[in-house]
Amino acid sequence: MSDLLQDDAGRVPGVIGDRIAGALLLALAVGAWWLSHDLESGFMQPIGPGEYPRLISLPLAALSLLLILRPGVNQRWPGRAVLLRQALTLLVLASFAGLVKPLGFLPASLVAVVLLVRLFGASWKPALVSGAVLALALYALFEFALGIPLPDMPGLDW
Repeated sequence: MSDLLQDDAGRVPGVIGDRIAGALLLALAVGAWWLSHDLESGFMQPIGPGEYPRLISLPLAALSLLLILRPGVNQRWPGRAVLLRQALTLLVLASFAGLVKPLGFLPASLVAVVLLVRLFGASWKPALVSGAVLALALYALFEFALGIPLPDMPGLDW
């Protein structure tokens, strides 16, 4: 019993942090649900691109409510380097969402994956290889396997 108390002695309640994260994730889920209504869902067709944000926003909303209502215990807030990496990750993902239409899916996803892999410490060569492989694999999955059209590069018509 004393060992359990010893392990938790250095922990700080993460109630505030979990509730802030839960509120932000809930706002993201509601925003994704709301903005997904602008995407075509398809009528009497295979599932369209509007269905995926809705399908993802439901569990995201449920889990964010869980964070708000039942916060856990965290050891500490992350340091500046970790917070900067998280902020840059969000910036890369937001930039990807904004650049998919004007640049096309392949270049936008290549740049996003390379930057994300670099943020987590990989060197340029593995980042470029993994970015190219992942961008092509995701394009093939959505375009050919699932039949969901993705934005092409300007001037490129497959």
